Formats: sequence, structure tokens, C-alpha cells
Amino acid sequence: MSNLGEIHSNALYVISFTDPEATRRDLVGGKGANLAQLVAAGVPVPEGFIVTTHVFQELTDDEQTRELINEVSKLDSEDSAAISDIGATLRHRIEELDISTEIRKEIESALSKIGDGSEIPYAVRSSATSEDLPDASFAGQQETFLNVQGAEDIVNSIRSCLASLFTDRAIAYRAKNQIPHDDVALAVVVQRMINPEVSGILFTADPMTGNRYTTAIEAGLGLGEAFVSGEATTDSIRVDTRTKEILDYETGGQQIAIRPRLGGGTETIELPLSKRTTRVLTDEQIRTLAALGNEINDLFESPQDIEWCLEDGEVYVVQSRPITSLFPIPLPKPEDNQLHIYVSLGHAQAFAEAMPPLVRDIWMAYTQTTFEEFGLGGDTQWAAEAGGRVYMDVTKLLQIRALQDLFPKQLAATSEPMGAALEDIVHRRGDEFLTRRSTTEKLAAIPELATAAWTGTKASRPLLVAMASGFLGAFIGAPAPPESEEAKWKAWGMNIATQVRAPNSLAERSHAIFNLLDEAIKFPSTGPLLAAITAGVWLEKGFPKDAEDVNAIGRGFPHEVVTRINLGLGDLSDVARENPAVADALRQDASLEEIKSVEGGEDFIAAFDKYLTEFGHRATGEIDISRPRWREDPSGLLATIRANLEHGEKGEHSEHIQKLECEAEAAAKRLEEQVNHGHLGPVRKRLIRQLIRTYRGYIQTREYPKQGSAYMFTSWRDTLCDVGDQFASEGKLADSDDIWFLRKEELFAALEGGSIDVDIEERRDEFERYASMDAPPVLTSEGEAPSGHIKRTDVPDGALVGTGVSDGVVEGVARVVRDPTEETIEKGEILIAPSSDPGWTPLFLNATGMVVEVGGQMSHGALVAREYGLPAVVSVSEATRRIETGQRVRVDGTNGIVELLDEQPM
Repeated sequence: MSNLGEIHSNALYVISFTDPEATRRDLVGGKGANLAQLVAAGVPVPEGFIVTTHVFQELTDDEQTRELINEVSKLDSEDSAAISDIGATLRHRIEELDISTEIRKEIESALSKIGDGSEIPYAVRSSATSEDLPDASFAGQQETFLNVQGAEDIVNSIRSCLASLFTDRAIAYRAKNQIPHDDVALAVVVQRMINPEVSGILFTADPMTGNRYTTAIEAGLGLGEAFVSGEATTDSIRVDTRTKEILDYETGGQQIAIRPRLGGGTETIELPLSKRTTRVLTDEQIRTLAALGNEINDLFESPQDIEWCLEDGEVYVVQSRPITSLFPIPLPKPEDNQLHIYVSLGHAQAFAEAMPPLVRDIWMAYTQTTFEEFGLGGDTQWAAEAGGRVYMDVTKLLQIRALQDLFPKQLAATSEPMGAALEDIVHRRGDEFLTRRSTTEKLAAIPELATAAWTGTKASRPLLVAMASGFLGAFIGAPAPPESEEAKWKAWGMNIATQVRAPNSLAERSHAIFNLLDEAIKFPSTGPLLAAITAGVWLEKGFPKDAEDVNAIGRGFPHEVVTRINLGLGDLSDVARENPAVADALRQDASLEEIKSVEGGEDFIAAFDKYLTEFGHRATGEIDISRPRWREDPSGLLATIRANLEHGEKGEHSEHIQKLECEAEAAAKRLEEQVNHGHLGPVRKRLIRQLIRTYRGYIQTREYPKQGSAYMFTSWRDTLCDVGDQFASEGKLADSDDIWFLRKEELFAALEGGSIDVDIEERRDEFERYASMDAPPVLTSEGEAPSGHIKRTDVPDGALVGTGVSDGVVEGVARVVRDPTEETIEKGEILIAPSSDPGWTPLFLNATGMVVEVGGQMSHGALVAREYGLPAVVSVSEATRRIETGQRVRVDGTNGIVELLDEQPM
């Protein structure tokens, strides 16, 4: 808080909107500062003044009030009872304090400049220093008083506004957003009260879709308080900002309105039937509002949420604040002024979480290199970033008419919401992609994608040949041993990792990360895996009534990477069981050094080191190379071993895989015998046997590319961690982890001896804000997030919908895990997770079902769930927020439905 003596000597208690100081947020709060900017820009705003934060500071600068504010600062945002109790005490304390004679005189003087304070009605509105921020609006957290008349009532309303800084909702909101209570203050805006015929809210970007070129207007009769509180419905209008076209107008059927009451306050009236179905705005008024909104949007250089009123045909703006719920638009913006469509790289990898700037730069460069190496045009910006995620520009692909139908369907296998969102935008606006191409060009473009890789680069030709030959070879011959397939992927990944680590200087190693990206995309043939996937599809279609047997042959693969990760953890649990002192140390959450010192500890550590030699380069969310690898932080692995000790038995994990293998063999025989009839029976039987052999022989190679790639990722991480250590030792960075918040150009400039002039904390805050957002799977250059909702019929009320990826129904207690390095899962619980890359594998051992926010039929979590027979649903939006640990849930992996059986956790 400001020094009290300084307040008395320099205090500005009341200032007008036109005062040069009126745009100071620390003095007039967010609402006041924005209104002052509007007035300065010539926007029509009701006349008034601002009671500054100095009044709040002076009023609350006594020992008892300060003690109460300190008590508020200690509260947990979830402790509603304590918040309510202390908040009420603090508000009562402030409302009982006296406003000095000096301040009263300044308020009365400001009122007299507007008119007779006893007759003119005023609106008295709170304006906190923490509100109307780009990342937190604090809308509706403090009080507003309407139609206040007379200087005494106005002063009392001002004091009540000051006290409302500590409403229960405001206290909880600040605590949740980690804004210290003693860092905020409150000003009060006092304005001539508008008695509007019509009022409402205008959004300069569509808050539902995110489209920055659509203005959304909500309008109704009377004061806007009826609509903000939800008491009355409004007319809803959408306008194209560029063409001024009114896209749609939906009447709300408003039944009541709030009007100023004679003598002060407000009253609610019922509207006659004739008013309920009549449009409240004319086309001309709509366009006037849209134009004004566009002007305000440009003034603040960001989408705005604007409150407006119409009085005697004149428009007045009473508030403007940023729309904080919008997901950022992809950058860099396209230069051709055409609609561009972007798909999320993270969703394609079943990892939709935010990544820090330097990691994004690497994946932006990787994406760009991939498209260029496949001959799809080096003059196109294929990669963009938005909200801390990397997106791929697929506009050029959608300019091929044939791909407008095919591409969404192909993406749906990776992520059903992604496919649905792309299908939605193509269905509505597909013709826009073709507006600049002649009929001849369209016809010529049909084979374009297929031939681009061949004619574009020498590097891509052998890759296509290898994939094709591998695909055919997988069907014709006997499957190659899994070890040989894994060896080629390991050699590929380690070769790139070795080249990254080879240079002597950190600068050269850092450059190697980017310079070797063209090598990184020359991966070994995936023909055998493609053959396995094709064989699996044919088996599913060939035996539609035998889904259980078809599912069974997709389980029980002891050589599969994920299975080996789990088997290895099971083996380590057995080592601990054989050494009671080790088991006790694990139960006490001992460190590896402490475990090593107990009886049998050296045997356990030797086995654990062997495990890390094979899998220590893996991690949770491993495409985000800022995250520690298992060898750096094995705590998640140890937690899984600890959970296995409590709930499992020796050898149980191996027996489970053996059982699945036997079931798969029996299912294969049943499928073969089904077709072994008639003259062609033996031929059909041999064909099915070959399909099953191809499928089982090669589907277990599905995780080998990730196992190999992880060596490359680890070399990237190790290099940049070393750079971070060097920069921290040189004083260029405060902490070595700050390296992840530099951009590529800043990194290289600093490696060449330059200084680092970057606000790391600001970038960290931005990253945390992005991390709290749910990223859409598809975005447009206009900011629109097309609907990716998965359509289902006969869904139970309140149920969550996603993609069913592993059949079966299970009920159990939910365990929400956001970070498997810090949390684990108990035997029989249902895992609720944001993603499910290989780093989540240890948690699958104890789960009885799984719900994941992203992913598709071929995502890692789906494959593992099917292999282990766990009912699973993926692409369940906001699952980790909608479901709480301890709630009983029912997971229907067959139909893609998750039901919440309890309203609250048990």
C-alpha cells in the first residue's frame, strides 16, 4: 500500500475522465482507465468522474483493517466458509469507516459540475486495479449501484463499492489467479445514469467461435443488469465486421425488463406481449454498433467486451474490457488475405498441452522442414503457433477438392474432434479455398499430393520406395523378428543424437539441433507397420460379428515397447518384494541413494539402472523437451513400483501377458476355422492366417519410432540444458531453466556473446496462462475454432462424450492425474488424464479403465488400453476439470460415453 503521508500530500482523490492521470490503472482501476481512453478517443461515454484508489488506500490504512486483509491473504481459494466469514467481517469494517470531509467536498464538487446531485441519477461502479486485464477480466466481482440520487447516498454507495473489493467471489477469484490481495486497490467510477430504451453487450470477436471478424451483439429493452444477471433473455445478432452484413438476428422473447425507479434504485417490470417478439434493434442501429465496436477494438488493439446503451437514439459506451476467453490466433499471420486452416501438432501426437517458446521454435522448424522435404513448397509458411501450441497450415492440401473429403476422415483416426472440426469448416467454407484456382489448375492438382514427394526432393523418393516395398514385403513374407525392427529405429535415433552431441562447442551443438532436422525426417521404412494396420482394418471388416476375437488378437505382445516398460516395472517390484528392506524404503519414499544403502539395495539399484539404460531417455509429454527424462527424474517410476508393492503380487504382470498371448492364439484359431468351409475354405484360411500373422508380427512395432525418436529428443534436451547451465553461470540467466523461455534467435545471439534482454517472468506468466487454456484441434487464420463436438444420440444426461477406443464398460473410482511424475494411481482406479503418451505407461499397470482428453483410435493410450483390455474413451474435452478424484464414474469404451455416478467425490 502507498505511504499514508504521501497520500495526504500528493493525493488525487477525484479526477475527471479527461484528466491526463485518468488512464493510470494504479490510480483509477481498469474500468476507469479504459473509460478515460474511450473519452480521449472521442467515443460517447456518459459524463462523470473517478474516485481514485487513494481514497481506498486512506480508508483502509489502519491497523485493524490491515490485519483483516492479511488474514484474507492466508485463505485457501477452496475454503469457502473461511472466505465468507472473514470477507463479511472485512466488508463490514470498511463500510463503518468514515470518509473524510476533504474527500466528501471533492466528490460534491465533481457532482456539481455535472448537475444537481439531488435530482440527477448516477451509476456508481467499482473499478479495481486488477480488473479488465488482458488475461483476467474480474467481471462482476465487485459491486455496482444504479440510479443513486443525492450526495449522501452517492458517498455511501462509493464506500460500499470500496468494501466490495472483498466480496466472497472477488477473494476467491484473486486467490485462484494468484493475485495478492494487498497488491490490489479499488477506485470508483461515478457517471450520469443513462435511462436506456435498449442496452446490451457487444463482442468485437465472436466469443463462441473465436472468429475475429464476427461481431456478436446481445440487446434487450431496459437496463443491462437484467441480462448480466440472467433474469432476462436478449436478442442475439451476428455481423460480419468486414462486409457489414448482418449474418443472423435471433429474437430472445424478453419477458421482463429492469428500469430506473422514481426516487432511486431499480425495479423489474413485465413487458407486454407486443414487445416480446419484436426486434429491439434496427439494421441501421446494428451497423452503427458494429462500426463503433470496430473502432474500440482498434483503439485497444485487442478484441473487446463492450457494454452499451441507447438513449434518445444516441449510443453510449459504459464499459469496455478485453475478452479474456479467446484462444490466440495463429502466428505468423498469412500474407495473402485468404482463409487459412491449421491443425494442432499436439492433438496429432495426443499431447495438446502448452510448450515453452524455445520448444515451440524447434517444432515449428521441424514441421516446416518436413513439408519442404516432401516437396510441398518451400515458399509456404507451413507452421504457426497459437496459445503455446504448434499448428500446421493445411490450407494447400484443402485446395485439392478430393482431399476436402478424404483428409478430415483420415485425421479422425488420429483425433475424432480434429476430423469433425475440419469437416465442419470445409463443409461451411470449402469453396473459399478454391477461389483463386482455375478449373484446369483444380484438375491438375488432384495427383499433386501423390507426386509431390517424388518430384520435389531426392530425399523423399527412397522413403516412398522403402515404405512401399516394406508394405508389400510384410504381406508376402514372414514377419521380421521384433528385435531387428527395433534395432533399425534405435540406430536411426541414436545416429542423429550422436551427431547433435558431436560438436565441441555449445553453439555448434545448438545449431546442430536445427541443422539436422532434414536428417530427422528421413526415418526408416514404416511399411511393416502400415501393413499391420491395413491387416487389422481388413480383419475388423471381415469379421464384424466377432469383434471380441479381433480385439483379442491385438493383445499380448511381450516385445512391444510399452509392454516391456510395464513388464520391467513389474520385475523391479518383484526385486523389491524379494528384499523386504528395499520394499520398506520404497514405501517410505526413500531416495535411490537411501535405497542403495539398505539390505538388497544394491541389487535393486543395479536392476533399476539396467531399466533406465533401456528406457531412461523416455518422459511424460516427451515431445516437450523442457520436461525431464526418466533418468533425470525417476520419481514417477518409483511411485508406480511403490503402488505395485501395495496392490500386486509377484509375477502377476508376466502372467497377465502370457494369458493375453494364449487368448490371442485361441482367437486366431477360431477366426481361421470360421472361414474354413467349402472348396475355397483352405485358401481363405491361409489368407486369414497371413493377415493375422502380419498384424501380430508388425503391430508390436508401433512404438519403435517413438522409442528411436526419444534418443533424438534427449540429445536436444541435454544440449539446451547445458546451454542453460552455462548462461546461468555467466549471469545471463537467473536460472538454467530460463533457457526454455528464450526464442531461437535470442538463444543464438547469446551464444555468440550477446546479452539477454528478455522479461523471463512475463513469458513464464504467459506460458502459465496458455497452459490453463484448452487448445482447439483446428484453428483458422480468423481465430475461429470450428466445432469439433463428437455427435452422439441417446447420451445420458450429464454424461461426457468422446471416442470409444477400447471396448467394455467399467465402473469405479476416478483418479485425476495431471502429472504422472508427481501422482500415481491405485489398483482398480479409473485413470483420468490430459494426455497419454508413453510417459504415462507406468500408470496403466494399476488402472481398470481410462479417460483421456485427447487422442484417437491409433493414439498411444488407445493402443495400450486395447492391449490390456481396459475400457477407454479418449478425446473427452475438459475431463480433468469435469471429473474429480474420488468420484465414481462409468466408462463405456464401446460407445465413447463417460457417466458421472456421483455429484461429489466420495
